[in-house]
Amino acid sequence: MNINGMKLLSSRAVSKLGDVLYDYGNSTWIASMGGLGQKILGIYQIVELLVSIVLNPFGGALADRFQRRKILLITDAICAIMCFLLSFIGDDKVMVYGLIVANAILAVSNAFSSPAYKSYIPEIVDKADIITYNANLETIVQIISVSSPVLGFLIFNNFGIRITLIVDAITFLISFLFLYAIKVERVQLTKQEKVAIKNILADIADGFTYIKKEKEIMFFLIIAALLNTFLAMFNYLLPFTNSLLKTSGAYATILSISAIGSIIGALIARKIKSSINSMLSMLVFSSLGVIVMGFPSLFELPIWISYSGSFLFNSLLTMFNIHFFSQVQIRVDEAYMGRVMSTIFTIAIMFMPIGTLFMTIFSFALSNVSFIVIGCAIAILGGLGFSYSKKQF
Repeated sequence: MNINGMKLLSSRAVSKLGDVLYDYGNSTWIASMGGLGQKILGIYQIVELLVSIVLNPFGGALADRFQRRKILLITDAICAIMCFLLSFIGDDKVMVYGLIVANAILAVSNAFSSPAYKSYIPEIVDKADIITYNANLETIVQIISVSSPVLGFLIFNNFGIRITLIVDAITFLISFLFLYAIKVERVQLTKQEKVAIKNILADIADGFTYIKKEKEIMFFLIIAALLNTFLAMFNYLLPFTNSLLKTSGAYATILSISAIGSIIGALIARKIKSSINSMLSMLVFSSLGVIVMGFPSLFELPIWISYSGSFLFNSLLTMFNIHFFSQVQIRVDEAYMGRVMSTIFTIAIMFMPIGTLFMTIFSFALSNVSFIVIGCAIAILGGLGFSYSKKQF
């Protein structure tokens, strides 16, 4: 991987650390307020979700119209300044409203930075190295996801929310500096840096036309939409695994094993040649892990079978995700990369509540049988996708 790729990877890793620390510190502080905190936390999360759904398409269009590095620099600068300013608010009541407003602003920033980042990778990293880059990124993200809550706990418990916000600001500043240090030697595509609502809407419509025209990209989007619906159902079940699996501590164990599985999957993913068929094979085999998670309670088998299923599922799902985004980054025209990425993110956000709603409405869904049903659904999705791709691509 070239030096610019390393700088971009470092920037994303530090930025991810800042994101996790920010979410942990703010959520913990708000939750500590009791019943009022529960309501405020709901508002806090709903605002973030709504902003993402509405602005993701615009973020993708801007990523294709503007220099993507500039977007990333601006969003990191906004995050750093926002966290730094929040740390100076002394009144707790004002701080609550400040956090809600700041979270909305940071959600806007993320709606622009996420598609810009994913579409910037092919500009910086050679196509031959994209899978390795994405595998390295996923490994780092999983390690941060596992370790940073501990760091967040230590900082928040010992120094409080304001010092936590200052640490957040520093992480975003470091991310900014890594991005600023990137030097692109090759000639880049000329970007149209004119902002007009009419032009942006036309770009979004043009992006949808491109997606409809490109069968492979439309295929990827359908797979992503359906898979995220099933994943939402699966994730809904996890907090109930202590009772479902009749084992105290099962949920915490599954979370830990899942993180380890994701790290192992990311390490293996770079060794596998990327293709649509290999990607879908990973999805099919990952379903076996979900299916066996429900076996121990249903058939009085050892609990380690459920844990093994969780490890298998998360390792193969991580491999699938790495190859999925690598395939998109390799196949999509650079001029449309931002809009395609933002469409993927938007679909993921929009379809996951469908799965959660289904699990919430139907009480019978809270059962070990649901693991088997969800696993079979993922297997069928992967199998149908595999069959279609062999005929069409």
